[in-house]
Amino acid sequence: MRKYIPRLAVALMALLCGRNIAVAQSYVAPDEHRSLAIYQIMVASFIHGDGGASGYTAMWGPDGHTKNGNLAGVIEALDHIKSLGVNAIWLTPVFDSSTATGGEKLQATGYFTNDYFKIDPHFGSDAEFRRFVDEAHARGLYVILDGVFGHHGGVTAPSPSGHVLDSTVTACDRADGGTGNVSYPASLEYMKDVATYWIDNYGIDGWRLDQAYQAMQGGHNYWLEIRKAVEDLCASRRARGEKWGTLGYMVGEDWGDAARINSGVYSDGGLLSAFDFEGKERISGAMQDVSSEGLENGWDDVRLALSAPSARGYLNDAVIPNLFLSNHDGYRLADHFDQADSLYYQKMMTRNAVLAAYSGPVTLYYGDEYADRSLETTGGQRDNIARTSGHLEPRTSGERELKEYIAAAMKFRSENPAMWRGNATFMNYLTAKADILEVTKTDSVSGNEVKIIFSTADTDFPLEQLGRPVSVKAYVPEFVKIR
Repeated sequence: MRKYIPRLAVALMALLCGRNIAVAQSYVAPDEHRSLAIYQIMVASFIHGDGGASGYTAMWGPDGHTKNGNLAGVIEALDHIKSLGVNAIWLTPVFDSSTATGGEKLQATGYFTNDYFKIDPHFGSDAEFRRFVDEAHARGLYVILDGVFGHHGGVTAPSPSGHVLDSTVTACDRADGGTGNVSYPASLEYMKDVATYWIDNYGIDGWRLDQAYQAMQGGHNYWLEIRKAVEDLCASRRARGEKWGTLGYMVGEDWGDAARINSGVYSDGGLLSAFDFEGKERISGAMQDVSSEGLENGWDDVRLALSAPSARGYLNDAVIPNLFLSNHDGYRLADHFDQADSLYYQKMMTRNAVLAAYSGPVTLYYGDEYADRSLETTGGQRDNIARTSGHLEPRTSGERELKEYIAAAMKFRSENPAMWRGNATFMNYLTAKADILEVTKTDSVSGNEVKIIFSTADTDFPLEQLGRPVSVKAYVPEFVKIR
């Protein structure tokens, strides 16, 4: 048997990710928030479903790609999405933007709505949206909507309960956060109505919050009141036995580092989840630069990504940063890798293994399961180049293998709470040809224990608990259930 030499004398301990630490005015997120594996869809660029709404004809994004995506196309894709092993779906904004200021390219993105309480007729009807929610729930998929609570494209009507939106142009507290046209506290009751309306009337399960720092004004974090309204409604729905519309997950978008998010949307317990841009850039390269593949520090970057939030500089271990590999605002995952590299697909498998093993919520961007690329497109800019056409079938054997690997990894995650809630310990080993990282994750609640083996070369790795070696291919991490 090959001799393995530990690089570290002792395993490095990751701090407990799932520990419930109370903070002032804070809500301790339920385990369901930590277990989320979300599939993100940019609606207009995804799929046009026959028989559905007409869709838009233009949107900010690369030329020659879908612009007329609709809800019918999303419904058509639900079985595919479910097959990936995820348990939630996030749609970019679907609220009516058909008369919003800024022109059709901006209207199609949905990020400048003119009516928060109506589905955009280019995407579908209110009834079709209800069908989408019901079909997703029937497959066990939570529904996350994209909400813009700091700017809009021409809202004039009051909310159904009569509250009005104050459109005074105002700056948020963050110096580089720009200006929006939703002024707080005057708009607070209106926005609480938005946040609760889609839960109460359609049973949606949470919100992705665009430019979340825009709701911080005058030295106050207004996510405190908005989140409380959501949680109170979800609690009442749970109390009366509702299955859906009870999750209340809210994740903020803020491209800042951990320190910036700590002093921003996490401050005072305003939000408990924000996207982990630092972690993304460590694992899969910069958002809008493809000069790095990520993992520049090798397995040390994996170790850090799988450590507890406080070990990565976040406020405490009650917050749950959401890790992702790419999204609609930058380059795609595959863009960071050379197609001529013999390990092209395997390197993407490595990144998705980190995602699956992350203790907390994670997000996959549509098309990344098929190594979709942006670099060969024309007309796109760095902030919208990844809005390429969606598709439900692989085009090559490599795409099929990548999709199958991701599905297996996410299925393993869903079946093992140690993956999304557990402590992690790490051991490095060097052989004559391989650099190996052994990750052990243990869930203190269930006693579940798993191992994830990363290796830079094909190897047979001995596992004492199994009494046999595990065969690991280069950059294709193996997942092993111990107990």
